[in-house]
Amino acid sequence: MPITFLAYGLLTAAFSKSARRKQWAIWATLGWLFISTTDVITNELALAWEYAPVTLKADETYDMAVVLTGGITGKKDGKVFFGNSADRILQPLLLYKAGKIKKILISGGSGIVSAQADSTSEGKAAAQLLHLAGIPQSDIILEGTSRNTRENARNTAKLLGQSTPKILLVTSAFHMRRAVACFQKENVQVRPYPTDFFASERQTAWDYLLIPKEYNLFCTYRMMHEIVGYVMYWAMGYLS
Repeated sequence: MPITFLAYGLLTAAFSKSARRKQWAIWATLGWLFISTTDVITNELALAWEYAPVTLKADETYDMAVVLTGGITGKKDGKVFFGNSADRILQPLLLYKAGKIKKILISGGSGIVSAQADSTSEGKAAAQLLHLAGIPQSDIILEGTSRNTRENARNTAKLLGQSTPKILLVTSAFHMRRAVACFQKENVQVRPYPTDFFASERQTAWDYLLIPKEYNLFCTYRMMHEIVGYVMYWAMGYLS
């Protein structure tokens, strides 16, 4: 998405017959490049959008952690690799080992909308990792049919039925806002437990304030994509 805006600006500057429009397109492209690649602006966007880190109290425990898949794993040459969102599964593992949660419900399959896709592949890989790390299979629940956040919430609600366990909802910090609203829509009360943050502490170093970095394009893209997704879900009535 940020690259699309840059490309549009450059194409306008290259092919517009109006000198004024060319100049406007060049300055707009340079301005957008600065906005989408500098640490200070990207970090402020993340701080405003993401849920803040959570520290549980010493006596705070939960019946279940509901973990939303999506970017946790990938496959290449028949092997499973853990991706950028693997913190979604590692944090519940640590919470389980610390006695903070009793069970882990993994909600989500591959995230691929295709009849040929193995819809349970990502959830299965996450469950296998937890079991290899020492968590009994009896404490791992796999809901492997969901392909998006709305289905995560709806299918988890169906699985819970009339029970009302005390739940930690675990997903990426940038995704938590939409996830919480979807679960509230399904009348499932959760405590947010965000993971893998884009946001970090504010700094005053000159490179933080002024130097563009390629990685920030990725961060800006992920957050803008999520904000658009949130707006679309709101428009379709999927949020509480």
